[in-house]
Amino acid sequence: MRVSFVLLFVSGVAFAQSLGLPRFTAGEAKKLDAGETVIHELEPTDNKGIGVESFGVIDAPSTEVWPVLRDCEHFAAFMPRTRTSSLKQEEGATLCHVELKLPFPLMDLWSDTKSVQREDPAGHFRRAWTLVRGSYRRNSGSWSVLPWGAEGKQTLVVYAIDSDPIILIPDGILRSAQTGSLPEVFAAIRKRVVAMRSP
Repeated sequence: MRVSFVLLFVSGVAFAQSLGLPRFTAGEAKKLDAGETVIHELEPTDNKGIGVESFGVIDAPSTEVWPVLRDCEHFAAFMPRTRTSSLKQEEGATLCHVELKLPFPLMDLWSDTKSVQREDPAGHFRRAWTLVRGSYRRNSGSWSVLPWGAEGKQTLVVYAIDSDPIILIPDGILRSAQTGSLPEVFAAIRKRVVAMRSP
């Protein structure tokens, strides 16, 4: 049976990274400019669960893409497999609550995460999150939004995760399902950016 689902937002700050542009091979840069997704598999913490960094280019400036990835309460409106998403206040902190619907017979996943955001005048943005509670042993990751192209009119989106969901699937299948679903995630972001533009 082929398992295909998105374990999005299962993560919190696992991979420290600056807001500078990552380095790509000539082949990877060509794929990005063609609208394809570049994926770097990483070793997850304790070699359990999922570790991946993925990249995609959005045909819009970073200031237009940032609100789409910053405001997690709206993820259910466009992100694949996201059943619900909302914000909750707890002891003076704002948490992002996300529930993911997985294919039968798998149990759905949920998480409450705390995030830290960084914005700078050059149009570089980052939101990194860590797990507070949920159906994960570990759940950390980040979205980075960076100007792309000679004139900076496009955006490079970097999605990094380090996650270990409590789910009865071997890690190899879990990792394959995650990486296989990432192009769908970037396609959803592109559609959302267009939908959010004023008429």
